[in-house]
Amino acid sequence: MKRYIISMMACIALLFASCQQEQIVFDHEQQQFATLENAILLELIAPIGTAVDEEIYIIGAFNGMDEKSVIGNVAWQLEKAELSDKKWGIYLFPGDFVDGKTLADGFSFVSKKSGLEYTIKGEPATHSLTANVGQMYNIWADRWASYFASDEEQVQHDGPVVYVLDESGFGQLNLYMWGDVNDLNGGWPGMAVTGTEKVNGMELKYFDIGADNEGLSETLIFSDNGSNQLADYGPVVLTSSEPLYLHITAEGTIEELNMENTIEHDGAAVYILDGMEWGMNTTLYMWGDVNDLNGGWPGMVVTGTEKIGDYTYMYFDLGAANTGLNENLIFSNNGSNQLADYAYTIGENIYLYLTSGGAQLIEDPANPGDVVWFDPLAQPVEPKEEAVIDLYIYNATVTLTPLNLYAWGSKEVFGGWPGAVVADMEQVAMLNLPLLHTQISGFVGDEFNLIFNNNAGSQLADYNVKAAETTNAYYIKVTDTEVTPLSLVAQLPAK
Repeated sequence: MKRYIISMMACIALLFASCQQEQIVFDHEQQQFATLENAILLELIAPIGTAVDEEIYIIGAFNGMDEKSVIGNVAWQLEKAELSDKKWGIYLFPGDFVDGKTLADGFSFVSKKSGLEYTIKGEPATHSLTANVGQMYNIWADRWASYFASDEEQVQHDGPVVYVLDESGFGQLNLYMWGDVNDLNGGWPGMAVTGTEKVNGMELKYFDIGADNEGLSETLIFSDNGSNQLADYGPVVLTSSEPLYLHITAEGTIEELNMENTIEHDGAAVYILDGMEWGMNTTLYMWGDVNDLNGGWPGMVVTGTEKIGDYTYMYFDLGAANTGLNENLIFSNNGSNQLADYAYTIGENIYLYLTSGGAQLIEDPANPGDVVWFDPLAQPVEPKEEAVIDLYIYNATVTLTPLNLYAWGSKEVFGGWPGAVVADMEQVAMLNLPLLHTQISGFVGDEFNLIFNNNAGSQLADYNVKAAETTNAYYIKVTDTEVTPLSLVAQLPAK
């Protein structure tokens, strides 16, 4: 519903008669291929993370294909849409179907790189569709098999481990050790990197030291395959119960990474680097499969902050129950200065950089590239002073009935659209003028946009009120065409 309200402003500006929620077609649902009279058009909305050069195929009883046989068969390969990185399409001709089978007998998709299509529960997915030629059908895919494989294939270590967040710029990182045992795991320049592992959102290199070396005290020397060596680090005691996490930089520094107090999230989390300098005022509104997910406009507030490498991210916990939903994310400065929508299927954690150009995906959270961000922890958060707005309404409408009041901004004061019925508000008399009275609670500086409407397609232009430090009484007159300030002086009797 909020998406409907936001877009309503544009509709009014363009003098549209109405802008109904039912008419919304989300960007990822827009048809991308032309329909053919003799073919069924399927348009696949691919899982998040699907590469633009991916090869995707369709399999099912109707073509008698399986995962192995379909790969490479161009007859059943989907084509990526030119104008969308989320959609792939394929034309199916019933004359090509085998054994009298149809799409109603079940079908699914397979990615050459990422495997079979899976549900969000990690089970093989199957679709069933009664389809007609000359028609287009959207098909949603939740996950590829690789998504679950990555969770299952946890790295198994043999004894103590040294993890490294490597920002040294070295072409080949080596680790030499001396101490209780000199030349441990190899003479100079020492052992090569064993592998890489993602830990707390950071892509770390690691060295498996070996179970036989448990408890040894060693001094570590990192180098670029023997050249450009860093200063000795240690001695350290190598134990499997306490892996060593280090951060090395191009300046030659070696610092221990703080991996304590790992934050547990409720389901997926949206992490952001704030390039807008909104700080803790940043809010996240979501609409899509579920509108007003986790709160009406301007949405949910920041859940907390988390340090990843040298960067302090703010994050929003979305809730495990919302996994699999297709949502559009709108970031704003507590309801103002909103950024363009960002489409996201709730599943894996996502890392975004907020700029005036919108939200940009960060591939490596510990190394986001050339970004300038606002550190929310570096700025003291001043406590906000509470304020109450007294709103007095003179209802002079004739046709705009029943008159409803919706408020958006810092929060949806009177609930979701269309808001509260004005006639139900407190009645007061002032200078013999019948008025309706209500209050809006907030903080100094909060802004609210009032929309008077009849919940039947007619609404007046937004009327803005702001919580100030002193006077917070607004007197307004509402007619069938406009909202204007009401002067009580004009109502005084002549002397």
